[in-house]
Amino acid sequence: MKSSFRLHLLALRARSAARRIPPEGGFTLLEVMIAMTIMLLAFTSILAVESSSMNTSAKAKQMNIVGMLARNAMTQTEVEIQGKAFKELNEEDSAQFEEPFQDYTWVRTVKEVKFPNLAGMFQAGANAQEGGENSQAADAQEGNAALMEQMTKLVSNFLSKALREVTITIKWKKGSGEQKYVVSMYWVDLNSDFQLQP
Repeated sequence: MKSSFRLHLLALRARSAARRIPPEGGFTLLEVMIAMTIMLLAFTSILAVESSSMNTSAKAKQMNIVGMLARNAMTQTEVEIQGKAFKELNEEDSAQFEEPFQDYTWVRTVKEVKFPNLAGMFQAGANAQEGGENSQAADAQEGNAALMEQMTKLVSNFLSKALREVTITIKWKKGSGEQKYVVSMYWVDLNSDFQLQP
């Protein structure tokens, strides 16, 4: 009986040992699926980063070209304006750039800068200070306000005639829409006449 028990015990041990022996190599289907999922996620994120980098690089290149074209258009405008009165300039002008930038166009606008009525501010300030002053001081204050109003009208009128805002707009097609880049600068005509009549 002891020997039969031993044989039975040895048979049980052999069977359990046979169950514990790993197969001869390879991976289970679950391990392969997990590894494929991890690789897929890693490749997807790498592709997204690379695509974003390429888009950013293309946009930077395009903005570099647009900035260069705007600078060239401003330089051309400066050459055209040099030595001319503002009356001789077209208020709006446009053209297409030459090869290899034929996809880009520019529009130049020259407009007069209107200054606000600064004289009204001085008049309001003079009225606020008139509180309890005597009539002689009030008359002097009123005379100063009138002189200041006249001077501000003259200066505002001169600056309005001598100053222009020049705006260059670069336009190009992108997809179904249109993109634009706007640059502004101010030109002063130093040869403009200072008139004593407002």
